[in-house]
Amino acid sequence: MLTVLAMIIMSSGSASLYATTDGGGLVINEIMIDPLASSSTDMGQWIELHNNSNDWVNLSEWIIKNQSNEVIQFSSHVIQPGGYFVVGASSLVGENGDYDPDAIWGTFSLSPIGSLILSSTSTDSQEFFSWNGSWDIEPGASLERVNPGWAASERESWLHSTSVYGDGDMGTPGLQNSVFSNGFGQNTWAFIKAFVN
Repeated sequence: MLTVLAMIIMSSGSASLYATTDGGGLVINEIMIDPLASSSTDMGQWIELHNNSNDWVNLSEWIIKNQSNEVIQFSSHVIQPGGYFVVGASSLVGENGDYDPDAIWGTFSLSPIGSLILSSTSTDSQEFFSWNGSWDIEPGASLERVNPGWAASERESWLHSTSVYGDGDMGTPGLQNSVFSNGFGQNTWAFIKAFVN
């Protein structure tokens, strides 16, 4: 079975590049940590989930937790196969940098040095990754996952967005990532590492 929990990956120090979450293939696909076009950093932050499977996913069975143990608990939203779901701090376009979130979080935020856990309340499905100063967070640009099947815990799985949205920030909330790649030509080191580990 190719499924590997990212929490185990982090603790073991090795990772398969193509490790994904189990239980439906729900992944964190994009995060906006440091927006510039919003009224404040907090108001412009958002997280995009992607259903990387052929089955519908009910978000009421999932939570997201950050490094401060703040939690996003979803209600009965469903994501279609291959679909996207964006949750953020504000739905007001004059405040959030002009994008249209599917849901609003309460007490939650993304830190310049932080972590996220996506986990299921009904199964042991879990995805974990953290970032720090070495990730070189670019102000006004989201971090996009190059491929939703690549391990979230690998820095090489993430690149800054190259697409403009709303009032001028870079990102693709609710759409396929601008840096998406279905091959290994753009990420040869990461591809090789997948077979070494």
